Amino acid sequence: MYATVPTAWRDKGLHWHCYSWRGTGKEWADDKLRHDDQADITPSVVRAWLTKNARLIRATCGTPEEGAAWSMEQWFKARAEVLTPVPEWYTDESQRARTLYDLGAGTDLAKGLWVKGPSMVSWGVVGTSDRCH
Repeated sequence: MYATVPTAWRDKGLHWHCYSWRGTGKEWADDKLRHDDQADITPSVVRAWLTKNARLIRATCGTPEEGAAWSMEQWFKARAEVLTPVPEWYTDESQRARTLYDLGAGTDLAKGLWVKGPSMVSWGVVGTSDRCH
């Protein structure tokens, strides 16, 4: 399934905005807050990141490879402080391959882990064809 990277992203004219958030479980559970475009928290709907303030963009990427690399950086940082170990069958390579495949297919990503604190760390890589920068 992941032997090749799809190219649908090119047909759609996508580039990606990358977002991340870290907060408490109480904040994460506050659906009203997560639906507020002015709040700095991960939205309940992945594409809603695009309606939030542009200052929340952590990076922009022009290719699936760049987006996957950014997402993997977030993965490694979060995994280093997880509350519950990531299962052995969920390898870094499988994470990277799936991320690259999904971005190439033009799919948005939303990922997260519960980490020490206790906190939630989440990140998203959201595609857009808008000429925004």
